[in-house]
Amino acid sequence: MLDQQTELDILALERRRQQALVAVDLEALDALFDDDLVHVHSTGLVHGKAELITHIGRKRGFVDVQRGPLQIRGDADMAVMTGPIVNHIRTAEGAEEVMRGFVTQVLRHTAAGWKFISFQLTVAHAS
Repeated sequence: MLDQQTELDILALERRRQQALVAVDLEALDALFDDDLVHVHSTGLVHGKAELITHIGRKRGFVDVQRGPLQIRGDADMAVMTGPIVNHIRTAEGAEEVMRGFVTQVLRHTAAGWKFISFQLTVAHAS
């Protein structure tokens, strides 16, 4: 079970991730992501850390990233964070699209602090 301060630290890390995506701050993302990161996009495309950072730098597509209520479970070494996400994305043509989904993220505690090791986004379709 995680203590309240650890949960607050993980939530702050997620906010930094969101800000870095919008700002295309590749250095910040490099520091937030574990070297063993597995990132599964909503399309099923899978990237490791270096591939994902290159992809974000090339696409430069995030206008805004919003998270709903997040649940965090785990222990001193690993944490799983789940919850809704709304991505505002700029397309190659310059239009803005909104993608709503549900995300599962896994974080590992390292000597340098908490790092994201896994990310899985599932798009939520209107029912």
